[in-house]
Amino acid sequence: MSRLADKLFDYLTTTDAHKIGLMYLTLSIINFVLAGVAAMYMRYTIAATPPATAVSDPFNDRLYTWFMSLHGLAMLLLFATQALVGLANVLVPKLIGAPDLYWPRVNALSFWMQIPFTVFLWSSLFFWQDGDSIGWTLYPPLSTRSPSLGVDLILIGIVIGGLSTTLTGINFILTITRLRRPDIKMLDMSLFAWSVLAASMLMVMALPPLSVGAVMLLLERHLGLPFFDVTPGNPAASGDPRLFQHIFWFFGHPEVYILVLPAMGLVSEVIQRMARRRAYGYTAIAVSSVAIAAISFAVWMHHMFTAVQDYAPRIAMALTTMAVAIPSGVKVFNWVATLYGGRISLRAPMLFMLTFLLFFIVGGVTGVFFPVVTLDLHLQDTYFVLGHFHYIVNAIAFGALGALLYYFPHLTGRWYNERLAVLSWGLITVGGFMTYTLMSAAGILGSPRRYAAAPTPDVYPYHVGMTIFTIILATGLVIYFANLLYSLFNGRPVENRADPWGSSKYGLPDVIPPVVKPHHEPNPWPFILGVGMIPLGLGVLSLLKDVSPKLANYSFLSGPHIGLAAVGTFIALGVAWFVLDQVKTAKMLRLMNGAAHFEIPKPPSLWGDLKVSISWVILSEIAIFGSFISSVYYARVVLYEGWNAALHHVPELITPLSLAMSFALWSSSFTAMMARRSLLKGRRGGFFGWLVATMALGIFFAAGQFFAEYPELFAHGFTPGSSIIASYFFTIVTLHGFHVIIGLVFWGLVGVLVALGYWNEKRPDGVEAAEYYWHFVDAVWVVLFLTFYLGAVNMIAPAPTAI
Repeated sequence: MSRLADKLFDYLTTTDAHKIGLMYLTLSIINFVLAGVAAMYMRYTIAATPPATAVSDPFNDRLYTWFMSLHGLAMLLLFATQALVGLANVLVPKLIGAPDLYWPRVNALSFWMQIPFTVFLWSSLFFWQDGDSIGWTLYPPLSTRSPSLGVDLILIGIVIGGLSTTLTGINFILTITRLRRPDIKMLDMSLFAWSVLAASMLMVMALPPLSVGAVMLLLERHLGLPFFDVTPGNPAASGDPRLFQHIFWFFGHPEVYILVLPAMGLVSEVIQRMARRRAYGYTAIAVSSVAIAAISFAVWMHHMFTAVQDYAPRIAMALTTMAVAIPSGVKVFNWVATLYGGRISLRAPMLFMLTFLLFFIVGGVTGVFFPVVTLDLHLQDTYFVLGHFHYIVNAIAFGALGALLYYFPHLTGRWYNERLAVLSWGLITVGGFMTYTLMSAAGILGSPRRYAAAPTPDVYPYHVGMTIFTIILATGLVIYFANLLYSLFNGRPVENRADPWGSSKYGLPDVIPPVVKPHHEPNPWPFILGVGMIPLGLGVLSLLKDVSPKLANYSFLSGPHIGLAAVGTFIALGVAWFVLDQVKTAKMLRLMNGAAHFEIPKPPSLWGDLKVSISWVILSEIAIFGSFISSVYYARVVLYEGWNAALHHVPELITPLSLAMSFALWSSSFTAMMARRSLLKGRRGGFFGWLVATMALGIFFAAGQFFAEYPELFAHGFTPGSSIIASYFFTIVTLHGFHVIIGLVFWGLVGVLVALGYWNEKRPDGVEAAEYYWHFVDAVWVVLFLTFYLGAVNMIAPAPTAI
């Protein structure tokens, strides 16, 4: 028992990327099983309801749509993301010779944040009878009007999960660019590491817009801010539901590549090893990953051809959608060329990878229909879309499952059962291919998506067939995971765990030793803060209970006092982590007379580590503010008449107070720069003087905004829910004010660490990072001041047609 407790404590407190990767994989399998159960319920419901006997039952239909919503969200945001991030945790450091991920503790925190995401998402099912589900795309008006608490749990989970994945993306970027073994050049790096690098860039830029959309939905649901829903008879306080579609798909299509790029990297790694030759066209495969990531941001509107009326964006998105197929085709060509002339070993991992090629090619070919707008208008919202999409996601699954088999002996020191692995491959292949082919066929015949019954007798046999082959697919998956579980304890021991497949004989090592061996000390704080987001999320809802009719009937949300306690406790835990962890390290360095820890050799760089880190953080923040600010200009163009009506009720925003606040904030950029310069010259007194001035100016801005400007605007009837303009003004300006507070906290923590000697003239990275962040906050206020206070947004002309 004591040994089990020690093992549990080890995993709860670990910062080791290998162990964190194993926990990611375990959690992904749990979510995969739950999402699979949801899929089986949907298939059984349709197959058991012949069209002639279908009866409209709102409760059964509602439960079906809840399962449909959770299946889609869980498969994409939980299972697939967690599985690929887990494999990346295990493999990337070993493939580039890094001792660990760049931020081990943040990596642990990112994993533990996935626990609240998982809990909130699946616990939403307990409230399915309270209101309609919202679909996996979260579209309003369902997501704004449904009274179910389950919707709020999903949205809060998405915000937490989005933050987790964004931090993960930054962590992998820094790991690959800063901790790569110095003798490994970028164009000699593992192809899987290349694909993870490209996917991580998408994580940094694509996940923040999804979190922005979730926050806007929460504000509209509980505070009545009119972003997406239409208020009959009041155009000045009406939003546009298509705006959320733009926000969602700006995330949604890159999300597919966040998943498929690592899968492609795994395919590249395994194919060349099982073909026993280096990948053909290595550079082309590596560069194509970056090309796919870049183009993926320019294709989101092809999901909206039936909602967008303008021909110009339709044509532009059709062309970019066709263009993104080019780098994907480059990969397929090079994989096939790698196989040509190779001494192929048709073991189970290779079978899975070859089937990846089959499913990916068929999925790509079916996707070619959608950029053709006239065809898309017919096929959109039919089962043909589901067939295309499931070919692609099943290909991703084949890549992950094949890689897990390939690396299983390396991870566990035991071999899996080859016969069972091949049997599971056959069942998954047949079951998956036939299910998605029948989906495509039913879609051609016009069978619509999201129906809990076959609409006509001619497509009903197709749905029965889908159900049968889904059972075959599920059987193959059960055999696959049972094989791994049995082999974990009873498999044949591996003779050479570092290179079980003998890849090094062909110049393709599975493991590259790091320059410095990692040392991991137990740290419980990531677990405490990560899991602590469960009471934090419920506390936020409790704060909203008194002002939101949708939360009034949920007695376990005890109100604002409990909410404040939950939020306050979480903040206190964060402070405790800083004091007991970072301050402790600073004191140890001071006792060592300022001697720094040993430095891990890194590739040469013009920028220091922390400056690079904060730059990627700022890039993710730019995605957040960019989503909000672009939404303002979208609303101005599309809701032109309503915006003009709202303009008559906007008080004068240029006042002596707003000018003084703005001047103070912009002046603080100068004092921040002087604080950094003083530290570099060794003038600690000057540093603290300029630091105090910077923080005083920031406090004046924040206090003036929240305690003087806002009450004055409220007195004029300009409140968050009063109009479309007010909703955007208060949301974005308050978000900026929150970032000012974050910047002040950042400066305060840096000041403490400078006082303790952790940062000094020889180690100024923390001060430089705080200055970078502060300049970013000031720059954002320039944009907001121009947009709202000087009225730049009001100068935009109306759209000639709806977009």
